[in-house]
Amino acid sequence: MANKLREWIEDRTGLNNFLKIALDEPVHGGAKWSYVFGSGLVFLFILQAVTGIVMAGFYSPSSTSAWGSVYYLQEKTSFGWFIRGLHHFGSSAMIILAVVHMFQVFIFGAYKKPRELNWISGVILLLFLLGFGLTGYLLPWDQKGYWATQVATNIIETIPVIGNYIKILTQGGSDYGNFTLTRFYSIHVFLLPLSLLFFLFIHIALFRKHGVTPYWKMKEEILHNRVDPFWPDQMFKDIVFAIGMYAILAGWVFWNKGAELLAPADPASNFLARPEWYFLSLFQLLKYCQGKFLIVGTVIIPTLAMIFLFVLPFIDRNVSRYPSKRVPVFCAVFSGLVGVVALTAVAIIHDSHDVHIQHQKEDSEKQAARAMKLAAKGVPPAGGMFIFLADPVRLGEKIFKESCNGCHMLRGEGGETASDFTNFGAREWVSELLKNPKDAKYFKESGAMPPVKLPDESLLDMAEFLLSQSGNLLNMNTDRLERGKELVLKGNCVICHPFGDKEAKKVAPNLTGYLSETWLKEFIKNPADLKFYGARNKMPAFEGKFTDRELDALIQYLFTLSKDRILISRKEECGKRLTTTSCGQQKPRRENVHLV
Repeated sequence: MANKLREWIEDRTGLNNFLKIALDEPVHGGAKWSYVFGSGLVFLFILQAVTGIVMAGFYSPSSTSAWGSVYYLQEKTSFGWFIRGLHHFGSSAMIILAVVHMFQVFIFGAYKKPRELNWISGVILLLFLLGFGLTGYLLPWDQKGYWATQVATNIIETIPVIGNYIKILTQGGSDYGNFTLTRFYSIHVFLLPLSLLFFLFIHIALFRKHGVTPYWKMKEEILHNRVDPFWPDQMFKDIVFAIGMYAILAGWVFWNKGAELLAPADPASNFLARPEWYFLSLFQLLKYCQGKFLIVGTVIIPTLAMIFLFVLPFIDRNVSRYPSKRVPVFCAVFSGLVGVVALTAVAIIHDSHDVHIQHQKEDSEKQAARAMKLAAKGVPPAGGMFIFLADPVRLGEKIFKESCNGCHMLRGEGGETASDFTNFGAREWVSELLKNPKDAKYFKESGAMPPVKLPDESLLDMAEFLLSQSGNLLNMNTDRLERGKELVLKGNCVICHPFGDKEAKKVAPNLTGYLSETWLKEFIKNPADLKFYGARNKMPAFEGKFTDRELDALIQYLFTLSKDRILISRKEECGKRLTTTSCGQQKPRRENVHLV
C-alpha cells in the first residue's frame, strides 16, 4: 500500500526525481566546511521568513497602532519576545554572514570566468539585505527606528536632481507619517522578499551550473578523482553549521531578553538618532563630508564602492586564483573593509564617550520602561504616544524643562545659576553636597554652609539618614542609617539646621522630612519661608503658578532623577505624614509605580 502511494505521488509530481536532482549534486574535491556559508544564508532567510510571517499576524501597519501591536507581541504574547528577537538579531546575522560569504568567494577567486554572474547576483542580494534592514527598522514606530530612518531618507535627499523626489516617494509626502510606515511595510514584506527570491533562484541556479570553486592549491587529480555527493556529505556540514548558528542566535536573544523596544515615536522630541550598526560607517563618513562635500560621503563614495564590486570580475582578468597573483585587487578590497570597520569603530567609540548620547541612552531606557508600564494598562486608539497623556512623570518632565531647566543644569544641559540636578536626591548627590557645598554643581561661592569634614563613608551615612526621612529611599541600609542619625542629631548639623517645628527659627533650612514629597512641595511653593532660606533666598516662589496636579507631577519627575528613589503614592490620614490604621500603628503605605 505504501509503495503504491509513493508510486502514485511520484507519477503525478516527480518528487523523487526532483529530490535526486537537488541532493545528488556532485561536490568536486570533496565536501568542505568552507562551502557552508551559502547554505547558512538560505537557512537564515527561511528563519527570517517564518518569524516574519508569525509577526505579521500580530502587526498593524499604522502610525497609530504599530507600536501598540509590537508591544502586544513582545509583552503579552507567549514567546512573542523570542520570535521578534530572532527576527531582529537574525537580520544582523544575515548581513554578517553575507559579508563573510562574499569574502570567502573573493578569496577563493569564485568571481572569475565563468562565474561573473554568480558574483553580480550575490552583490545584488547583499543590497537587498541592507534594504531589509533599513525598511524593517521603522516598523516598530519607536523613537530609535523613527529617527534613525529619517537619517537614511535625508541621505537619499542628497542625490542630485532626483534625490528629493525619491525621498518624497519613499516617505509618502514631505513629512513622516502613516503613509511612510505603510510604504516601508509594503517594501519590507512584499517588494523585497519577491525580488530577493527571484535573484536567489538565479544565484543558486548559476551555482549549480558551475559548481563549487575549490581551494586554489587543490591539485587537478584530487579535484576530478574525489567527488562527494551533496547528500549526505556536504549536507551534514551545512546542517551542523545551521544548528550552530541557530544556537548562537537563540542564546543571544535570551541574553538580551529579546529585541529592544523604545518608547513610541515622538516627532516633537530631540532624539539624537543613530542608524543600526551596519550603517554606522556611512553615518561616520558624513561627519567628515560637510557642506558642499556632503555629496562625496552620501553619493560619490558609496556609488564608486558599489560599481567596483559589480565590475570586479571584469577588472581582475588574471586566470590564476592564487591570492599572491591578485595583490592589487586584494589591496583594494581589504582596504575598503578596513575603512568600513575603522569608521564603524570610531562611531561606536565616539558615542560611548559622548556625554549627551549616554545621557540620552539612559533617558531612553527609563522612558521605554515607563512606556511598558503605562502600556500594560492599555494603549489608546489614538496611538502609542497617547499613553503618556495621563503620565505624571512625563508631565513633570515637561514642567521641569519649561520652568526649572533655565536655572538648574540637568545632564549637561540647562542653566548654571542654581544647583545641578543630575542624579538629584541620590545618596552620592547628598554626600557630595555635604562634602563641598560651594562646589560648582551646588551653591557655588554664595553657599554659606561650611564643608562637613568627615570621611566619605561617614558622609554617606549622613546622607542615608537624611534621605530616609523622605519615605521613598530604595534599598535602605539600617546600619548606615543608625550611624548617620548619630552623626546628624548629635553633631554640628543641629546647630544651624532645625529638626521639628519647635526649632523653625534657626539659620539654615529645616531638615525634617528632607527631600520628601511634602518638603519639596513646600520648598517649591515658597523657598523664602523661614523654614527654608528666609531673606537669603534667591529662588523665585512658585506658589499659585502650578496646579496641585502639576506640582505632584514635578515632584514625581524629580524622584526619577535619582537611582536611589522610588515613586510613591500615599494618603495622609489623621493629619500625619505616615498613614495609619485607625490612627494607631504607623506604617508607610507605598505603591511602587516606577523604579529609577
